[in-house]
Amino acid sequence: MKNITYLILTSLLSINLVYAGCGSCKVSKNKVAILGDQNFVTTIAEDGAVSGLVQASCGMCNFSMKSQKECNLAIQIGEKSYLVQGTKMSEHGDAHAKDGMCNAIRVANVVGSVKDGVFFADSFDLQKN
Repeated sequence: MKNITYLILTSLLSINLVYAGCGSCKVSKNKVAILGDQNFVTTIAEDGAVSGLVQASCGMCNFSMKSQKECNLAIQIGEKSYLVQGTKMSEHGDAHAKDGMCNAIRVANVVGSVKDGVFFADSFDLQKN
C-alpha cells in the first residue's frame, strides 16, 4: 500500500512538472496584435540575415517551445520559433500584463541575424497595437 501511494504521488508530481509553465503566468493565449495583411518575414536569407516584421512573444507560453523551462523572448519566422538575444521581455513592458509577451503574440520590426537557431537582434522595435 505504501509503495502504491509513493507511485501515485511521484506520477502526479511528474505530470505537474511536465505540463507546468513558469508558475506566474496566467496565460490566456490572446492574440492582441492584429496580424492581418502585414508583410511578415517568412524565410531567412542564406547568410542568416533577418529584417522586417515578425511575430514576437514568450517562446514557452505562446510559441510552444517545449525545450524552454522558463519565459524567454522569442520570434517566429514562418513556422519556426527562435529565442532572441540582444533584448529581453522585461525591456518591452510587463510580460504578464494583458498585452504582455506571456499573454499575447505581438508584432516587432527587427533587424539581426539567425545563428545556430538563435536570433541575434541588432534592432528590436515592438509595434503599437
